[in-house]
Amino acid sequence: MSGRNKISVAVITYNQQDTIRQTLDSILMQKGDFDLEVVVGEDYSTDNTLAICQEYATQYPDKVVLLSGPQNLGITANYFRVLQACSGEYIADIAGDDYYCDDHALEKQLQYLQSHPEVGVLAPNGYRYYVKRGEKILGENEQVNTMDAKEFFFSHNYKGGVIISGGGVMFRRKLLQYIDFDEIIRRKLPIEDYPIQAIWAQHTKFWRLDDPIVVYRVYKESSTFVPFEHPKYLSYHKGLAETRRYLNELFLTDACFSEKELQEYEFYKEFLLYLHQCNYRKAKQLIADAPAIADTPKVQQAKRFTKTWLHFIAAHFIKEFKYQQELKRNT
Repeated sequence: MSGRNKISVAVITYNQQDTIRQTLDSILMQKGDFDLEVVVGEDYSTDNTLAICQEYATQYPDKVVLLSGPQNLGITANYFRVLQACSGEYIADIAGDDYYCDDHALEKQLQYLQSHPEVGVLAPNGYRYYVKRGEKILGENEQVNTMDAKEFFFSHNYKGGVIISGGGVMFRRKLLQYIDFDEIIRRKLPIEDYPIQAIWAQHTKFWRLDDPIVVYRVYKESSTFVPFEHPKYLSYHKGLAETRRYLNELFLTDACFSEKELQEYEFYKEFLLYLHQCNYRKAKQLIADAPAIADTPKVQQAKRFTKTWLHFIAAHFIKEFKYQQELKRNT
């Protein structure tokens, strides 16, 4: 390798035979004064994704590193093995169904980080592409330039989610030292970027590049959108609460949610599922089984919704209308 800066692009992919070529091509077309490494974590796909990745690893042996194995690891474990295999001073992160729409994307991010040493994590501006309706909308990560990342994650006003959404983020490799990969995997936390971003918010500044450089696909199967019909709906939301418990352990003085509030969150997500299913019996039983949080706002609301069968049906149709609107926005 030369003395130039090295950028590793971390790619995780599973059953993405229809998009992975575009992802890899958009990385390999990047121009700029840097050395490029592409580390692909192929997570035991059941379609043709692995064969496509092997094709690229064979065609670009000096650039593409392919990680694969005899079993499916899941998003978090797969992502972590890819990050740990990256050797560049800077790491860019893009999923196997997203792609760069600017062939100087990596160069622009690298130049910004080099000229702003106080920034450790650089979000991309870009487009959300809603696959079902074929609509591409500009404006990704708009909040990053207007809000402190630590305030976002460690404030009682926190509404969930991550401060940087989608793919295309670039960060300094040295930030990996703050992440206990084994512990996050052991706890089976459901989303890889939530705990990582929250931890990094304690150690560095975040910013957003103004130029739109990436396209982020949004569709029903997106890992960041878990509808009621998803088989992992409950485990996903319980995992988010567990993630907050983990962060509370790490940063006790910055903890913004009590255990009681986390139990209320888990309760209400499960209650909404029963409301969606119009399962009055399970909804009533859930309330009866939650005496420790009976005085919390969400449990009180649930009690009003289940006062009678007619109250429950009315609440069902009101919530269902809002849910269907959300489905339209995310597909």
